Amino acid sequence: MTNSLRLTLMAAAGIFAVSCVSAPEPAKAPGWTLTTPAPDAANTYFVASSSDSKGDTALATEDAAISLISQITRYMGVDISVATTGEAKGTLDSYTAEVTSVVKQTGTSKLSGFTIKDRYVVKDGSLVTVYILAQYATADLNKEKARIAAVFKEKEDAVAKPEAAGDAAASSGRVFDAIKSYVEAVVAASGSNIDNADIKLERNVNKARTLLGRLQFLRVDAPTAAGLGKTYDKPFQARLSFGEGTTAPGIPGAEVYVTYQRRQTSGRVVSRTERAMTDQKGIVSFAPPPPDFVGKATLSFSLNLDSTRELLDKIPARFEGFVAAIGDDLARRSISFEYTITSAAKTVSTGVYIVDLNEDGTPLTTAVAQGGLFTTLMKEKFKAGLAPIDQAFVIALDDAAVLKAAKSQYGSSLARFIYGYARVDKPVKDGSMWQATARMTVRCVDFATGQILYSSEKSTIVVATDEASARRAALTQVGADAAAKDLMANLP
Repeated sequence: MTNSLRLTLMAAAGIFAVSCVSAPEPAKAPGWTLTTPAPDAANTYFVASSSDSKGDTALATEDAAISLISQITRYMGVDISVATTGEAKGTLDSYTAEVTSVVKQTGTSKLSGFTIKDRYVVKDGSLVTVYILAQYATADLNKEKARIAAVFKEKEDAVAKPEAAGDAAASSGRVFDAIKSYVEAVVAASGSNIDNADIKLERNVNKARTLLGRLQFLRVDAPTAAGLGKTYDKPFQARLSFGEGTTAPGIPGAEVYVTYQRRQTSGRVVSRTERAMTDQKGIVSFAPPPPDFVGKATLSFSLNLDSTRELLDKIPARFEGFVAAIGDDLARRSISFEYTITSAAKTVSTGVYIVDLNEDGTPLTTAVAQGGLFTTLMKEKFKAGLAPIDQAFVIALDDAAVLKAAKSQYGSSLARFIYGYARVDKPVKDGSMWQATARMTVRCVDFATGQILYSSEKSTIVVATDEASARRAALTQVGADAAAKDLMANLP
């Protein structure tokens, strides 16, 4: 047999031998891939699978992990999607990260009782399918279930509890507690992703507004006028009630802000706020200190709902409409009383003497400032008359000498004496115009007591076409406007 023939026969035999060997049968899929094992005495089992058409086993494993997490959370009764698992204060986000770590076999998991018992991977061309069998110690699984359920219940309770507290308070007549609780529920709902959060927010807004709408201040009594520097003849009174009409029951023990006006040392009238409480009948009563200015005045009572207003600041801007509605309702829980503060000064016989001075302090022969002041007093129907005395006493502001001289000359016909002086600073030219500044010092003394009832210095600036006109206009205005108005507003 030739060598070539021998090689040919050997090759043929090899081919025959190979053709007679059977191909290995594919591995049979574990039974758990088709049927999830039933729980046993110690463990609960979960099976998940996922495929990837491009043969990416890692991606299929990750998708299987997501499916596994969904099964576990459904078992726990947490009805959410994977995309929202991080909403419950990060609890589910942390939990799912732990589950994923175990599935991917990355890192060291702290998830007690949870293990991957088996894996099965099937490849069919470019398609790969990953099966995962997870084993979870039932005791540990139930602990996690209780923990996560508590977190979700806490979120629900953030709205439900204050709303229930508001309902209970409203039914027992604790209106302010109810309003605050409802607003707390609004705040909780505004920052939450619980089911129907917007509906719950609006429901609690409406509950709060309904109660606020039934709160009202009803006028009881109030003075319509007051005398400058005198005690009010009666207090301002209003009744805080809950309900419709004048017969609605009063609310006792409610804190009320009282706002009224006072004059500062600068002469500016500003608001001052104090606190008061309603009595057993729901009546708040307040008498301000004797008024220290003349003119129109207002006193108002408003409910102290500051704690509720502070809660509104926590509500996101997208709910601005609801916040504004509640804010308006809060602001309307008030009542205002308008009255007039008058002075008895215009009914008291009063003498007036004002001296015009040069820039160097020497007296002028004019009485321009006095004319301006006196004209204004006459327009306001003051019982006043001109009453000159020794100029030296007035220029020196010697109060004792002024009182003695005025009483000596006019004691039988006057009860008060207004005196002082006015001067113009050196006028200055500004372009084609002249500017003059006049200053006036005025006092008023009471004949009966010798008390200085009023003392002030006022000034004014005037612009005119020439120096003489500027001087005269400045003296007139400082008397007729600045000094006269302040005198009438403060003279008791």
